Amino acid sequence: MGIGGGRGHAVVVGGSIAGLLAAVALARHAGRVTIVERDRYPDRPEPRKGVPQSRHTHLLLESGLLAIERFLPGLEAELVAAGALQVRSPTEVLQNMRGRWFGRGPATSSTLCLTRPLLEHGVRARVLAHPRITAVQGTDVVGLTGTAQRVTGVRLRERGGERAGTEPTELPTELPTEQPTELAADLVVDASGRSSHTPGWLERLGVARPAEDRVESGIGYATRVYRDGSDGALTDARLVYLVGDTMGAVIVPVEPAGTHMITFVTPRGEALPTAPGAFEALADRQAHPLVRQWIDEAEPVSPVYGYLRTENVRRAYDRTVPDGLLVTGDALCALNPVFGQGMSTAALAAVALDESLAAGSSNRRTQAALLAASGDAWAISAGADKARPGVAGNAAHRSVGDRFTGWYLARVQERCGVNPEVQDTFREVLALVAPPVRLFRPAVLRSVLLEKGAPADAAPPLRL
Repeated sequence: MGIGGGRGHAVVVGGSIAGLLAAVALARHAGRVTIVERDRYPDRPEPRKGVPQSRHTHLLLESGLLAIERFLPGLEAELVAAGALQVRSPTEVLQNMRGRWFGRGPATSSTLCLTRPLLEHGVRARVLAHPRITAVQGTDVVGLTGTAQRVTGVRLRERGGERAGTEPTELPTELPTEQPTELAADLVVDASGRSSHTPGWLERLGVARPAEDRVESGIGYATRVYRDGSDGALTDARLVYLVGDTMGAVIVPVEPAGTHMITFVTPRGEALPTAPGAFEALADRQAHPLVRQWIDEAEPVSPVYGYLRTENVRRAYDRTVPDGLLVTGDALCALNPVFGQGMSTAALAAVALDESLAAGSSNRRTQAALLAASGDAWAISAGADKARPGVAGNAAHRSVGDRFTGWYLARVQERCGVNPEVQDTFREVLALVAPPVRLFRPAVLRSVLLEKGAPADAAPPLRL
């Protein structure tokens, strides 16, 4: 692929979480890594235009945290010092699925709760401090250079305004605002997200667009930030999930202390709420009045933000990608954000990239490894969305196997309130630290077939 042994130049398109982690993985093998980011990075943790979902709830799953720590050891401690919270599961988690409450007991894992800007700021500071990594900010990638057999670089165009960031030596100090400038690379990695232009760029080089799998549930979600006013009177849990077939809610503690994000899932075909009253009315449609009670005691401290890009899309670049190009993150496999897997999947892809480069794998084998890194998350996200009313897309058909899996998972969830071993296994799968097949191991299978599930009318376990 042209890099390895500390030689060669890699260019990463997009400087969000997926791009930053890809860059730090590449820096273990390349002589230089250049990140090209269309935004100009803020000096502190704050939302930016290039991450439209940054004002919404984000969770860093255990798998993602472990993967990031592989490249940036000590980052978790830095984020906690900056206000992120480690929520122990299931001790501090109040969770309801299909009308049944999960049990709470001794902690077996943890989830890092924080805002997306805080995480990205922490990762970015560490990555851009790497001596082999530089960033070109305020610049669009407008195309690829090369042939149908090999990509040799990218075409850049400055977005206007003053320059920011450190420039690589091949890039002119002043980029023209109209005529693109070429930047040569031994390897280009597209981490530009859901709106990636790579399919069209490849067509211009004579490469067929990659085949796509799409599962579009049509759901949306809306988020608002609150300051907790209950003084712990409602529950001693820190993280609350209510997951229903068409509606759902999550209350997540974030920084600064005492602040929470509430996100509601809205069904297909419904307009996203933009007014505070319409947003809070969604609490009355949840499976339990818990969220409504919490909101009534809390103080809103932000507007309502909505988001509708929830389709699952994955592209088979491993069949068509030319040498010198790889695709990762949402540009490769975009998942429904309501499942909270995106950042963790990007981190797992960075691990796959690092391991493939270390093994000297071919370009297409490396691309296949990047796609495989999102396989379990795709099975969870797309699999759940296939069961939603009105789902569309060429991969939305539910096979007999899908229907059996749905039936089985429903029974697993019913037993999470009475069997700690089943709940631990289910949580490991959702956190992407264990494959879905783990749910069929004998102890879980026995409970699913023989054990009575948690009662649907039980009260929430507000206290341990």
